[in-house]
Amino acid sequence: MDSPGSAKLESDAATAAEHQSVQKHSGPPPPPDGGFTAWLQCAVGFCVFFNTWGLLNSFGIFQEYYVRDLIPASSSSQISWIGTVQSCFIMLGSVYSGPLYDWGYLRPLIYTGCFMVTFGMFMTSLCKEYWQLLLAQGFFMGLGTGCLFTPTTGVIASYFGKNRGLAMGIASTGSTIGGIIYPVMFRKLVGHSGFGWATRAIAFIILGLSIIPALGIRMRLTPPAVRRVFDKTAWKELHYTLYAVALFVGYAGMYIPFFYLQIYCVEKRIITGEFNFYLLPIMNAAGFFGRLALGHLADRIGPLNGFIISSGACGAIVFGWIGIESEASIVVFCVLYGFFSSGLITLPATVVAVVLCPDMGQYGVRLTMQLVPSAMGLLIGNPVAGAILKSGWLGLQLFSAVTIIACTLLSILAKVAKVGPGLLTRC
Repeated sequence: MDSPGSAKLESDAATAAEHQSVQKHSGPPPPPDGGFTAWLQCAVGFCVFFNTWGLLNSFGIFQEYYVRDLIPASSSSQISWIGTVQSCFIMLGSVYSGPLYDWGYLRPLIYTGCFMVTFGMFMTSLCKEYWQLLLAQGFFMGLGTGCLFTPTTGVIASYFGKNRGLAMGIASTGSTIGGIIYPVMFRKLVGHSGFGWATRAIAFIILGLSIIPALGIRMRLTPPAVRRVFDKTAWKELHYTLYAVALFVGYAGMYIPFFYLQIYCVEKRIITGEFNFYLLPIMNAAGFFGRLALGHLADRIGPLNGFIISSGACGAIVFGWIGIESEASIVVFCVLYGFFSSGLITLPATVVAVVLCPDMGQYGVRLTMQLVPSAMGLLIGNPVAGAILKSGWLGLQLFSAVTIIACTLLSILAKVAKVGPGLLTRC
């Protein structure tokens, strides 16, 4: 015969087991959508975007300097490979950082990425040849940025729900601030102190900003029990596949104005003086406001809708580039394109989290499978544009505009495949 104490113990054990079962099947708790730790992750994201996309948004100033001064024997198409290799790894790096993030190796990824980006920029300051720049600024720094971008966006997405688009927009403003500060720093220092110390000054800024991600990043969700590196079922979802193709096509043309606008103004004698070096900062300053506005808009109408609006506007603006012949028109172009192109950078990660990822435990692998085609488009887009440029600027401008418009149409098809023909449906 059982004692009353034994019966009570069995009852307590049954209650505990039932509670654990409820927790197990109820899924993770909802994101806090605020609080100190959540907003700290936004600060972490700001620093990561500053040191990754901020550098990519600044590459036009390096390209212009390399073409004119450091390695003039290399063509614009060859030099653009340095920037496109670096930038494609921001997204292609999700191939290794996505699974490692899902396996729980968040901090090692952040430490490794911060070291590689900082050390790579220091090594860039010593480069004199094209192949040296391609290795240090292209591959080594690129591999480092690949360790940082996917884990950081994954962490931010896990802390926010209703305000996810706004939070991602705030974090991504780091890329615009970096895209303002780095070109101005480089321009002011390279004439006074030379290429080596101008580049080392940027490396010291990168080093200082790496402290916050290294100390502040926090993983909220426990990695899933089953950790996959590839989810073949995702490609059976038509909306998922269409959006991946849209990103591949769109990223092939999106960064062409960032890389080539300054050279265009010099060759066409539209802006040839000191003001030419401030076109990139103007574009990035407009992007600061675009990230906040479009991120907030995405929270209201849906991230995929916000992406479609951004992409369509960018395509129309680049078509307008064909007729630009004055300094004032160039400035207007920089402001408008900088504003709307920010949505093409900020919103895809939110689209994956909200529209394309039914289980946030698989966010890493789902984002990776979207970022790989994006990276391929970014890798080939600017060198192809450089090759087209040999036949004139019109071909380059049309290539950029058509690819972005194609991205818009494919994104609309992805939305239709997901929610049906209702154009006003939130998605």
